Amino acid sequence: MLLKDIISKPNIIDIKGDLNKEVLDVVYHSSKVTKGTVFVAVTGFGVDGHVFISEAINKGAVAIVCEKDINVDNVCVIKVANARRALAELSASFFGDPSNQLSLIGITGTNGKTTITYLLESIFNKAGLKPGVIGTVEHRFGNKKIISVNTTPESYDFQKLLRQMVDDGVKVCISEVSSHALELDRVKGSHFDAAVFTNLTTEHMDFHKDIESYFNSKKKLFYEVLKDSGKDKTFSVINIDDNFGKKIADEITHKLFRYSISSKSEVKAENVICDDKGVRFKVITPLGSFDLRSDLIGRFNVYNILAATSAAIGMGVSIENIRAGIADLKSVPGRFERVENNHNVLAFVDYAHTPDAIKNLLMNARDLANTSGGRLIMVFGCGGDRDRSKRPLMGEEASSLADIVFVTSDNPRTENPDVIIEDIVSGIDKENFTIIADRKLAITTAVEISNKNDVLVVAGKGHEDYQIIGQEKKHFSDRKILKQCFDNKK
Repeated sequence: MLLKDIISKPNIIDIKGDLNKEVLDVVYHSSKVTKGTVFVAVTGFGVDGHVFISEAINKGAVAIVCEKDINVDNVCVIKVANARRALAELSASFFGDPSNQLSLIGITGTNGKTTITYLLESIFNKAGLKPGVIGTVEHRFGNKKIISVNTTPESYDFQKLLRQMVDDGVKVCISEVSSHALELDRVKGSHFDAAVFTNLTTEHMDFHKDIESYFNSKKKLFYEVLKDSGKDKTFSVINIDDNFGKKIADEITHKLFRYSISSKSEVKAENVICDDKGVRFKVITPLGSFDLRSDLIGRFNVYNILAATSAAIGMGVSIENIRAGIADLKSVPGRFERVENNHNVLAFVDYAHTPDAIKNLLMNARDLANTSGGRLIMVFGCGGDRDRSKRPLMGEEASSLADIVFVTSDNPRTENPDVIIEDIVSGIDKENFTIIADRKLAITTAVEISNKNDVLVVAGKGHEDYQIIGQEKKHFSDRKILKQCFDNKK
């Protein structure tokens, strides 16, 4: 493949050198440069890729894509306005625009993205449409499972995954699309068929300066990415019970499926019943009404099911396959995931790590506790090197909704765990909490004090099987530890 065949001219400021160079790969990390590669010098948050241009040339790069003026010989230099955007466009072209060769559904919002990908995966499997998933837990297609580093990979890795999916016969890819990905052009150059919006609450304030900036990033999936898709019959799926979702829905001019429990919409849930066996409700859709049941627990999963149902209808899936696909999904890793035990305690692990997610999680857990007649016990912490403003809010929600709270460590990273815990406790004005910084000990203690009919929730890490302390990543699974503690309980 020649360099001239993969460059995107709208973003180019200047070209110096021969574009008739054979390109063997596109890279954005100097350690991966080999002979015949194009090196894109991306300015990161901690490191400027321009610093590594000389190294890339010495390793055999045939072209340098950069934002700054540089003077080098024997290599093509392409100056662009935005290197991240150039990386996305180059990668899409290099891999043959794979998103044009399958259906691509993007899911954005603060909460619910992962569960919706699992639901849609199950539905498409039932419909005979081989699915692929790009998301927080992992990226998977066919028999392949790839560890996820970011919810949405860097643009090169995103396009590479799509290429692999196409080559493996995948017909539809369901991808979580984070606000970081939208702000950093990771899905630029991708041709989406549909975009789904779940909800928006305060999150990533360490990256976005305020909630409005966060919202504006999310909107790009609908107003820029989907708009520029170039595909026929694109559509959006929006939760209009969410105020931010309603704002998007009111401005969209293309095909739209609104979903809700309490508002007038194309897809709506009625007669909702939630208990420890799952959810049951009637679904009103443009294709007709039907009764649905799912093993997924919690009212928030009604919204996730409505989103998946709406997207599946938009993709032409029948009601029969939608109902069967939802019924086939028994649980989602780390999403209000039940941990079975012989002590008649309803125990769960969950990924909730925002104030709103904690609130929704505990409100649903409280309903279960009220039904069982037991107490609600909560174990949680907050991640380090992340938005500090949410910590006291999470503490407030936990203390106000749970009977007993164990405040512990999460992934402290380079922060002092005790300082993180102090931030959390500053939002608590009740005396129903205990500080146990050692997460394993906190979980063990929670299990030890639990009684029959209690509800015990361990939140924050969900599916994660590690804990990051300092620069070290240690194996740690809430689910496994919780199960072991119950197995050892007398």
